[in-house]
Amino acid sequence: MASATTSTATTGTANRGFFEPSQYERCINRYEFGHDLVGHLSTMFEERASLEHTYVNALRAWSRKWHGELTKLTEYPSNKKVWDQIVSTGEQMADIHQTIASNLHDNIQPKLKQWKKDNYEKSIINYKKSKEFEKEFENVQKPWNKLLESIYEAKQNYYKLVKLSKQCEQQKFSMPVETPAETQKQIIDHYVQVNLDVDAARTKYQHLVRDVAPGAEPRQRYEANMIEIFQHTQAFEKKRLDFFKDIFTDYIKTLQQQALFNKMLDDYLRVLQTHNTPADLDAWYNSFGPGTQSHYPVFEECQDTIQ
Repeated sequence: MASATTSTATTGTANRGFFEPSQYERCINRYEFGHDLVGHLSTMFEERASLEHTYVNALRAWSRKWHGELTKLTEYPSNKKVWDQIVSTGEQMADIHQTIASNLHDNIQPKLKQWKKDNYEKSIINYKKSKEFEKEFENVQKPWNKLLESIYEAKQNYYKLVKLSKQCEQQKFSMPVETPAETQKQIIDHYVQVNLDVDAARTKYQHLVRDVAPGAEPRQRYEANMIEIFQHTQAFEKKRLDFFKDIFTDYIKTLQQQALFNKMLDDYLRVLQTHNTPADLDAWYNSFGPGTQSHYPVFEECQDTIQ
């Protein structure tokens, strides 16, 4: 399976051209790596949802703790009311993050899992679609590879005969004077025949190479067929990228918690407006300060009598 979707995810050398033998495997690798990418995206959202749940539980535990603490504390009424509302924002924030977690878990995750299931169906070992792509490419490349093999064999044969021709030429010019006439004739005849073979091999080699030259009908047909299959793989990759964009767009819903944020803010501002420092101080003044009724000693006649 591939490790990237770019040209580094290839079989063979990264700078080899698409039309060269087996380089279509980059397309197969790209398709299969898409499966991993969907999995990575799903795992990322799953981890985010888990983090949100952890935060929700922590916020609610924090809110419960501090609501309880505040009931034990002695504090001015309006100050304590605002303080308690701050604790309540923790509960409201927990609700917001619970909504985020629910959207990730109930909306985004099921779509990712279903898309992965629908588009990466497996046979026993391989993905069915990757085998389909591979078979299409192989069917086009099979006759083309046969032609390339013929060219390679013709080239090797031509080079071998050229080398042999030079050896024969050297043999011909290095014959001793006393070489029998019959032997000389055989060497010369062999040299002539080898040169004829060289010409035939060169002609065959040149003829085959013409079929792969720019503008040659076999090459044009081959490249057109390869491009057609390539576009099939491009179409799937477009489908995957468009799906990812849909998921990224769905994520906007996770961020669109403005109504809940506004309510939390409005509740807090409403309670904050009830904060009244003079009233709190006056209440303390009247309940515990100079405003309280103090009792001073007065003269009291002794009421005891002698029996």
